[in-house]
Amino acid sequence: MKLLILIFILFCFCNTLLSPKETISIPLTNAGDSCITEPHIFFVDIDKNNVWDILFYNGCNSKSLAYSLQVLSFVEININQTAYLSDGSIEAKNFIILIYNPGTYKYTHKLYYDNQISKAVLEDYTDNGNEPSNYEEADNYFYTQQMGSTLLITKKAEIDVLSVMLCSLDGRIISNLQNVEGWSQFSFDLSLEPSGMYLLRFIARDKALTKRVIYLK
Repeated sequence: MKLLILIFILFCFCNTLLSPKETISIPLTNAGDSCITEPHIFFVDIDKNNVWDILFYNGCNSKSLAYSLQVLSFVEININQTAYLSDGSIEAKNFIILIYNPGTYKYTHKLYYDNQISKAVLEDYTDNGNEPSNYEEADNYFYTQQMGSTLLITKKAEIDVLSVMLCSLDGRIISNLQNVEGWSQFSFDLSLEPSGMYLLRFIARDKALTKRVIYLK
C-alpha cells in the first residue's frame, strides 16, 4: 500500500505530462471526513498505457489510500462529475461509490472493491441495484464452453445484448464484439492468451453483467 502511494506521489509531481491518459480528480461526498478540505478520488494511469490502473483517495488529515484499479467501462469520467460514498468505507475495502453526472442528473459509474481479485473495480452504473456485480447472475443467461483455443458463449435465456467484451483480470480488453443484437452465440479466439481466469462483460439495454471463465491451453 505504501509503495502504491509513493508511486502515485512521484507520478503527480514528476511525470504528469508524460501520461497518455489524463489523471481525473473528482470530489467525494459522504466520506465521513469532517475537515474543511473536501476529499477527492483520483483515477491514475501509472503505467502510461492509456488505461487508469490506480485509484487514489486523498482524505482529511493526510489520510491517503491507493488501490489497484480494474476498469470495466467504456463510459468516460469527466472532472465535472461527483462521487458519492453510498456504503462502507474506503479504508475497510468494502466501499460502494456511485459517480454522478450533474449535467444529465444520472449516475454513470459504480466503483467498489472486489476482495476476490484484490482490486477496486470501475464499471457502468445500472438501475438494477447498487450492489457490486453478481457473477452468478450472468450464469442465468449465458453458457460457456471451450473448444480448443476458442471460447464459445451461448445465450440460454432471453436478453438483449448490445456488446460483449473479453477482459483479463487486470482490466485489459482483449476483444470487443459490437453491434451483436439478435446474436444467440458469441466466440473469442484465445490462442494468443495464456491459461488463466478471464472476465466476460455483457452490455445489455437494461443491465450489465460480468461472468468469470477459465481458459486452459
